[in-house]
Amino acid sequence: MLLRAIHRTVYRYPVPSTDSHNEVRLQPLDDEWQTCREFHLRVAPWTKVYSYGEPGGLVHHFGLRSPHPTLEIVGEAVVETHLENPFEGLNFLQPDFDFYSREVVRHGYAEFLGESPYVVLNEEVHKIADLVLKESNGTAADFLRRLTDWIYRTLEYDTDVTHVHSKLHEILAIRAGVCQDFAHLMIACCRIVGIPSRYVSGYLLVHGEDGLRGDHATHAWIDCLMPDDRWLSLDPTNNLLANDRYIRIHTGRDYSDVTPTRGVYIGLPASDLAVSVRVDIVDALSPIS
Repeated sequence: MLLRAIHRTVYRYPVPSTDSHNEVRLQPLDDEWQTCREFHLRVAPWTKVYSYGEPGGLVHHFGLRSPHPTLEIVGEAVVETHLENPFEGLNFLQPDFDFYSREVVRHGYAEFLGESPYVVLNEEVHKIADLVLKESNGTAADFLRRLTDWIYRTLEYDTDVTHVHSKLHEILAIRAGVCQDFAHLMIACCRIVGIPSRYVSGYLLVHGEDGLRGDHATHAWIDCLMPDDRWLSLDPTNNLLANDRYIRIHTGRDYSDVTPTRGVYIGLPASDLAVSVRVDIVDALSPIS
């Protein structure tokens, strides 16, 4: 499927800000699930943009020294997605959890097994994971399918009860949140039973699919390492395995590693922040204007 995504972020300051330094993680990945055909990043006021690579994806960065009352960042991409059948090759029959006890797995994926800024492996997480594990049939695929469903049914999707800095204990207390919160809870449950898991930021094509959540901003889901050494993408917010309607932007331990835009500047706090995301199917590859 060929998809076009436009991500626009606008900061408006009460007084012009100066000496602004920013990082942007908006360029889609090139991997086995997708091919980024085109990407263009526009910044206003205009400034030169640089980039560097990190394990989770590409990072653009730029600075603005002159006073500016607004800052607009627009990332536009055309991506060809390939993952039509995410269930292909999954094992739901033969127990395979012993894979995760291997030393090469525990050491090789240590950063995706322990705690991170947004993922805490506390007693309540342990109880949730243990409950789902006891109901599963001993395969990683069945455990992950049941865990995705449990989180989807247990947490209420509510855009007003949490914020970008909400921690896992807050989510567990109110049993509600947004895609970021659903992803962090599932990552914690996976890690506590030994499944290496990472956070994925990106976009989701929702048009024509009633009931899907995550179409107005950056979406979040997770990757889990399977016993056949491949990553499986699951979306607990929508109770789905990720397919060719998903665009992958960046991966990391949790949200702190994949923040779409962040920076520092001299001036008063921003009085207004507006973020919008649009994803559409396109019939053919055409240059981004």
